[in-house]
Amino acid sequence: MEPPPIALVVALSQERRALQRVLCSPRRARVEDFPLFRGELAGRPVLLIQAGIGRERAGRALLSASRRFSLRAAWSLGFAGALVDGLGPGDLVVSSVVLDDDRLAGGSVASASGQEAVRAALAAAGIVSHGGSLLSVDAPLRTPETKRAAHGRAGAVAVDMEAAGVAEAAETLGIPWLAIKAVVDAVDEALPAFLSGCTTCRGDLRWRGMLWSLAVGSRRRVLRRLARASRLAALALRRGLEAAVPAWSP
Repeated sequence: MEPPPIALVVALSQERRALQRVLCSPRRARVEDFPLFRGELAGRPVLLIQAGIGRERAGRALLSASRRFSLRAAWSLGFAGALVDGLGPGDLVVSSVVLDDDRLAGGSVASASGQEAVRAALAAAGIVSHGGSLLSVDAPLRTPETKRAAHGRAGAVAVDMEAAGVAEAAETLGIPWLAIKAVVDAVDEALPAFLSGCTTCRGDLRWRGMLWSLAVGSRRRVLRRLARASRLAALALRRGLEAAVPAWSP
């Protein structure tokens, strides 16, 4: 009998495509409205699930997958923004704690004990990673001021929009979880508001919004910068996953 898979939950199609490349014999499937790929990595079965944007969708995707598959663990993977100096595009954060920004008082979830083993495996592979807590928010933190304010109130080193949903759903299911995030934007880099028009809630590119932004000179420069940063983050995430899966044990 095949052992239960590790669920790898991402938000964006860009993240999913980056990680899909390292899976052995990926097979496409779907649970509810969430696309997923079944495959293997380092001899271990995995499910790569594109949940879309936000904590609610991330948690619902994991719970939906659990009704079809017996899951061994859940990993929240994807892009994040830095909240502290010293983190830049392509840096990995292996979070020890995930904080829900809506429930900072009592809203933290500690990750599984395998986190230290994963960080050690990354270091052995020559991949620098950072510990610390991860803050999950409802809306992107677009300015350096809001990022630094978030660090001030939460003490987190990075921010995303999905990890708390995965962590809470994993706790409900009684399975261990882990969060590995790759930084795209540094703490002092602003994210323009027009980016929200470039992605659907399901995590797919909205091509009309993207093409419209590319037609505007100032937006085109921003998109090029973010594209370079995203490529660095995607590569780091892929390398990190390849090193982390063989080393992890709950």
